[in-house]
Amino acid sequence: MNVAMLLSCSSFEGFFGWVQGQSRKSYLESYRNDWAWYYARGLLENRINPTLYIPALREAGKYQTDVGVAVRFLPLDRWYGLFEQVWLKRLSRTTRWSLYAEERINTVAFMRSLREALAEDEIDLLYIQEYWSGRFDHIVHAVSLPVVGADHGGLSNGVVKLFKHRALEGAAVCYGQTEDECRIIERYGGRSRFQPNGCDVSQFFPDPAVPRGKTILTVTRLTNRQKRTSDLIRAVAELPEEWSLDIVGTGPDRPMLETLAASLNLSSRVRFHGFIDRTEVRDFFRRCGVYAMPSANEAVALAALEAMACGAAVVLSQIRAFEQLVTDGINGRLVPVGDAKSLAAGIVNAWERREALGRAASETVRARYDTRILYSQLAESLRDSVHRDGANRPGRRQT
Repeated sequence: MNVAMLLSCSSFEGFFGWVQGQSRKSYLESYRNDWAWYYARGLLENRINPTLYIPALREAGKYQTDVGVAVRFLPLDRWYGLFEQVWLKRLSRTTRWSLYAEERINTVAFMRSLREALAEDEIDLLYIQEYWSGRFDHIVHAVSLPVVGADHGGLSNGVVKLFKHRALEGAAVCYGQTEDECRIIERYGGRSRFQPNGCDVSQFFPDPAVPRGKTILTVTRLTNRQKRTSDLIRAVAELPEEWSLDIVGTGPDRPMLETLAASLNLSSRVRFHGFIDRTEVRDFFRRCGVYAMPSANEAVALAALEAMACGAAVVLSQIRAFEQLVTDGINGRLVPVGDAKSLAAGIVNAWERREALGRAASETVRARYDTRILYSQLAESLRDSVHRDGANRPGRRQT
């Protein structure tokens, strides 16, 4: 069975190039740090062949990678480059309607490439990242194969929902990362399935021989509007001088965050490590005193799961996905979004209770978020979607 996984970005160059600092070469050869690579490898292990689909301004073609996951770039029509220069610089993102229009116009610009790719790769099912987008509304009725939508951190609040009933009804299934999200899908007429992110507990687990010091760790994309790393830097300013902060990740807001740290006289206590591989990240998880993620919105974040699996005491923002993951005071701490003082207090409390919180955090991940179980369930659900569609449309190829 062949599945295409369409990533939610307007172009490879815009997101992976500008935001993540990746070239085509580095992305194909070494970038393995987001949900798509985790899920794709999990599907491979369950006998499903995934291909990552990414719209692109300048890239084209299909590439194989060393982990067995294929990547295909979907060329955007030439007119889109001119549109992007005018729209994105002058008009875009001023309202929810302008954002929705941008998403649908972007989708129109790669639909020809998408249809050609689906046929050439003999795709049986299209998996679309984020069903609250205008992209999903457009595609679900524009291709002649089953479509599923997934929740990887997108928000239902503040988006255009005028066409959402029809779109969700047309999808084979939509995967929510929380039970609340599943209920929202169903209210809009969709078929929901609870499918949270998971963690490879065979790779991420505690190492009791590694000592933990008074260091805070966050692993994040440096886009501050969502990730709110600035709150974490301000929290460090509330803590005694023996505390330091390690920031792993890259993004366009790094210069702003470095300037903030300098303005608070924290340059020697806040360290920016940039992009590092997963083995190094695991070492950080195992030796940090506290892992913190003060995001305004997230799915069940992979980095938080991996930190917990490694036995770190975690301090997370009080948002829906993290409330599902952490019971405050039992396996971590939850603090209000945007409150640096509460964040600092939570960090101190988590440090004082680090052994009990870390042990409970690791047990939570092993019991509820093991990828061996979750990816097997996802693969079975995708097969069911294809078989159900084949039964409804007898002329379709069976798998």
